[in-house]
Amino acid sequence: MRHIFLSLLLLFLLVPSAFSGELSLRSEQVNNGEAAVLQWQGEPLSFGVVRFNEDVYYLYPDSDGAIALLPVGLDFAAGHYPIIAAMVDLQGQTSTTEILLTVVNKERPEEKLTLPERMVTPGKKDSARISLERNELNGIFARRSPRFWTTFEKPVGDAVSSVFGKRRVLNGKPKAPHSGTDFRSPSGTPVRPISNGRVALVSDLFYTGNTVVIDHGEGLFSLYAHLSEVLVEEGHDLLVTDVLGKVGSTGRSTGAHLHLTVKLFGERIDPLALLAAFKD
Repeated sequence: MRHIFLSLLLLFLLVPSAFSGELSLRSEQVNNGEAAVLQWQGEPLSFGVVRFNEDVYYLYPDSDGAIALLPVGLDFAAGHYPIIAAMVDLQGQTSTTEILLTVVNKERPEEKLTLPERMVTPGKKDSARISLERNELNGIFARRSPRFWTTFEKPVGDAVSSVFGKRRVLNGKPKAPHSGTDFRSPSGTPVRPISNGRVALVSDLFYTGNTVVIDHGEGLFSLYAHLSEVLVEEGHDLLVTDVLGKVGSTGRSTGAHLHLTVKLFGERIDPLALLAAFKD
């Protein structure tokens, strides 16, 4: 993919051309652990690719032109990152443009939890299971489907109890930052997808219990954990208004709540920041 981008960029430089439009970011500054929303407003495109942080992404048709969601992982260093786009319009004219994205490292709070030791330091049998489940999830998150997502909504109407990226200390041992957002929802609360999508996984996993993964297309996935009941099957197409399951406390959990993880091209991103980026 990188070679394709470089070849196109060289071709565009050799054949100067341009067409009207503007490439912009919904926010020119984002925190680490968020998605940068890149928009093209102008001539309809027949093709568009973007290079960001040594990776290449597509610009996808949108109602206002074209759009790309760019992952800014938790491990991103603060700084200014160039975004280079190479585009072709419907008449075959070419255009290249570059803009800068500023990444700021957000200070994250710390959370201390006490859990059964088996859940914090799994034994050999549990570790083998965890490894298999992680590999399955990574395989799903590597898929690239057509775009399903449109608008974004919260999966439940309840308050947030634990934010994304919080530094976690479990039984006195530092662990990976919180991979999603927790909602303080009573057991049995209906859970809806954050946007339209297709059910990619329904499974009972070691850490997240009864789990549903939704493929929203274009590298975007959402995961709903600790469900008491699952109401969908793999392969089902869902609208943002559909109910996929009910809140519970299965897996590694100290009480009823909904854990929501969002993955963008394999990077964990802040679910609430993504939803906020698409609110007028």
